[in-house]
Amino acid sequence: MIARATLSMTILLQGLGPAQAHVPAGTVLGIWQWPVEALPVMDGDLSEWEVVPDSLWLDLNTLDADGNPLFWARDWEAQSPAAGRYGTEADPADLTMRFAIGWNDETDRLYFAQQRHDDLFDRRDSDEPISLCVGHDGVDVHVDADHSGLPNAECYSDFGCDIIYDRGRSAQQALFLFPSISVTSSYLDWHWMWMSSATWHDKEPYSCCPDAYTLEGEHGAEGVLIAEWWSVYYNDLDHDSPANSVQAELSEGQIIGMGIAFCDDDLGTSEDRWATGGRDGSAWWKESDYLSDWILLPVSDYWTGIEHTSWGQVKASFTP
Repeated sequence: MIARATLSMTILLQGLGPAQAHVPAGTVLGIWQWPVEALPVMDGDLSEWEVVPDSLWLDLNTLDADGNPLFWARDWEAQSPAAGRYGTEADPADLTMRFAIGWNDETDRLYFAQQRHDDLFDRRDSDEPISLCVGHDGVDVHVDADHSGLPNAECYSDFGCDIIYDRGRSAQQALFLFPSISVTSSYLDWHWMWMSSATWHDKEPYSCCPDAYTLEGEHGAEGVLIAEWWSVYYNDLDHDSPANSVQAELSEGQIIGMGIAFCDDDLGTSEDRWATGGRDGSAWWKESDYLSDWILLPVSDYWTGIEHTSWGQVKASFTP
């Protein structure tokens, strides 16, 4: 058996200079590169993701470069950026998360994997009042692929600011929800890009795959969710036309802006949003300057000299 690769983020990031002006300052996170011959199969089985080093997996206890929590909790019942339970300690009895991100330079896609253990899994099958996490358990992802740092959304008057209404053109934010629910209310679907009126963004070849998950448990009870998906991102998103949208081209060594948040609704009794970026991270839904910095890593030495076999072939070989 081939040993798992080990990557030192300290070594990988030497020579890059100071991190760009995203938060937390001085922190650059890594995105694993998948060789095109070994892209993960979207089937809800994360066995191929075990090659990704522990240093590239995120959880609620991940620290930034200064030793502070990367993820901060906020209780959205307060509905104000100055209120809420910032810095709440993670409680494994309530929620544990394991999350990794990959990329590929030929497909220009970002690949995501999550493993979630929730004491109360909340994925309702009927219309619910919309809140920032939609009243459902999910993963909120905001990507600024060209690191432009532009304003991303209209800043409502009760937040005390006045910025350009960009509607997700230069950066895209979406809530990913499993299982997918096909109803008339689009916000209940699996890939809800809440700033956009686009109806094409959540389908191949732009995003995949709503069925690539396994769930042990059910709504309102303890649940273990495993899911994987991929999506492409845009430097200029035309909500009406993928042909007129400018897709982001990804390249090795590129630094992108990205925010990740884990929503934990607990059946409406509380709504915690564990977001990257510390206190300032709460603002990345409206301005991309508050996102964290991520580097697109080179292919690991793990693959050197290995004859690549597709994961579909490998998994098929395990089938009796």
